[in-house]
Amino acid sequence: MDFVSPVIIDPVVKSFIDPIKKRLCFLVSSTKYVKDMNKEMDQLKLTEQEVKDKKKTADSNNHVVSHHVSAWLEDVEKMKDKTENIPMGAIKWFNVAKRYKVGKQSYATLGQIKALIERDKSDIKWTNEQKSLAKVLSNVAPGSPDGTQFIFGSRDLIFKEALKSLEPNNETHNMIALCGMAGVGKTTMMEQLKKAVKDPKMFDWVVKVVIGENTDPISLQQAIAQYIGKDLTETNKDARADRLREKLVDMSEDGKKKILVIMDDIWKEVDLKDVGLSPLPKGFKLLLTSRFEYVCTQMGVKRGSIFNLRVLNDAEARTLFFGIAGPISEGDDPQLQKIGENIVKKCGGLPIAITTIAKSLSGNIKEAWQKALWRLEKDDLKDLESITYRIFEMSYENLKEDDDKAIFLLSALFPYDFDIRTEDLLRYGWGLNFFKDVKTLPIARRHMKICVNNHIRANLLTESDQMGCVKMHDLVRAFVLSNFSKVKQASIVNHDNMSALTKDTNKSYERILLKCTGMLEFPTDFIYPKLSLLILMDGNNLLNIREDIYERMKKLQVISYENLSITLLPGTFEHLTKLRTLSLHSCSLINDISFLGSLSNLEILSFANCNISWLPSTIGKLKKLKLLDLTGCVDLCIDDGVFQNLRSLEELYMRAYNGSPIRFTDANCDELETLSQRLFALELEFFENKAQPTNVSFKNLQRFRISVSERR
Repeated sequence: MDFVSPVIIDPVVKSFIDPIKKRLCFLVSSTKYVKDMNKEMDQLKLTEQEVKDKKKTADSNNHVVSHHVSAWLEDVEKMKDKTENIPMGAIKWFNVAKRYKVGKQSYATLGQIKALIERDKSDIKWTNEQKSLAKVLSNVAPGSPDGTQFIFGSRDLIFKEALKSLEPNNETHNMIALCGMAGVGKTTMMEQLKKAVKDPKMFDWVVKVVIGENTDPISLQQAIAQYIGKDLTETNKDARADRLREKLVDMSEDGKKKILVIMDDIWKEVDLKDVGLSPLPKGFKLLLTSRFEYVCTQMGVKRGSIFNLRVLNDAEARTLFFGIAGPISEGDDPQLQKIGENIVKKCGGLPIAITTIAKSLSGNIKEAWQKALWRLEKDDLKDLESITYRIFEMSYENLKEDDDKAIFLLSALFPYDFDIRTEDLLRYGWGLNFFKDVKTLPIARRHMKICVNNHIRANLLTESDQMGCVKMHDLVRAFVLSNFSKVKQASIVNHDNMSALTKDTNKSYERILLKCTGMLEFPTDFIYPKLSLLILMDGNNLLNIREDIYERMKKLQVISYENLSITLLPGTFEHLTKLRTLSLHSCSLINDISFLGSLSNLEILSFANCNISWLPSTIGKLKKLKLLDLTGCVDLCIDDGVFQNLRSLEELYMRAYNGSPIRFTDANCDELETLSQRLFALELEFFENKAQPTNVSFKNLQRFRISVSERR
């Protein structure tokens, strides 16, 4: 047998021994395999929680989430079930067959768990790409109408007829309009129609744009483009219209996909050709809402496609009022029913007026109902707008705290149908010194949340679809802005309409919001010595702001730039010794920001989603700074000593989206570790391994994202 080579024998023997050895390991090492599996499962659960946190953040920011995420999370759930079904107790038994089975199962599961963890790293990528708001993503059957206005036969019939007209196969009605006076419920019905048609069998895309007082074609084109998640790079109006139409036709796949475009609250005629919506492409429907029927007919809506909403009849109005204020029971004062009915009569059947006063009287005493009726009757107001304003005034006066009133008035500064971030209300309110007896931001934030809740309960604000936001009805906003002697603020949605401001000889404005769409040069005659708050937003060009712009506005306490491309010059802020809040949100900043360290009274500083790449050491000079927001600052390098010198800092937000690293030195890490012991709120969130500062070892941090509230 000498001629039989070991080269042949060894592999043959090995082929027999290895399987036997592997099976013996299932038996002998079953305890080890179970421990290893449990260890990897603990790691998988931590990874799962991180993925869920990232998904929650992405959803709240309306960012696109990879389809791999849901599949991965489902597989993790299956893996947890599979692990739980392995009889772990069998490894303690002297049953060879059962120990062998457990060892084999745990060994196989161990490999599958490791593969799942690797899949998280290889397949799941996080991005800050915005979702298209228009895409109908799920099969939602048309729902039955809900909400207070649809419990009435008069509204239900109109809703059903309008919904029938919107059916894609109904070619008689390609343009539909809901008309009626302010506060009658047009937008509410539009939202219910929008909800009902969000079924792919009806429409694949639903695009919504709010018009209001702004009919500038460039702004409308931009609003539609943002809603569908597209960019318009052209600057010429006609070129933009052609490009937008081209994108919309592509979305419809030449009529195969059905698209509904909603234009809400049209005040005057909009040239659809200028926007890019005329002639209406194949497969499209257009839904308008307006106070003025003639505006809709001018835009091409046929009279048979216009649905007019009237005020509620007496029975419907009473049902709405007592449904909110509460029914009169046998134990109540019998006069209460009569008082309530008289209040309803003064409301003239207008839903917003009835709802607002009913909410203010809900659970209140008889004397409060009598006072409300007396105030509505004493001036013998005839027109519904005046009556509605009086009701808003009563609700405003019922706000007990000064903070409540201040936050409400500030909310009216934002444009119509704007998603008002409650965090902005806090940061601006802090800068304006609303919370006089409050020492820390967490307590102020709690006060602000109570204020906002009080406003919602009083129907002065409404909840928004956007997380962390509220909205204000246009009638409520008009009521506030019309009372200039009290609020002294103005919201300009079209900078071409600034003449009314700049001609004001008293220069008494204290708060101004200005949309800068189309603006290249900031106006030279913008001088308001009493101004305490200035918000500039939505510029689509590089905005040139003179260095001496604030020289004669030294009372400014809050400045906010949002969605702007600007150059910050060192001399711009040198006169602003009273500035307490500086917010730069989603801005492109052309130069460094080291000179901001001279703002000695600054308490809130935000660079959220700006393109700063360097946080200079001079920021450490801001000794009064309580909040620093660096959310979304990509590829950021931080100088040593910044955190160490911010002695008053209470809240720090640092989130690097899409794996963009924040570069930490060892000194940064030491400073952060010390700082974390005294902060009220610390949020660190790094979406990729390469973005994690691996040498950070905060003792009291469990994850790289943490919120610590009111520790002291």
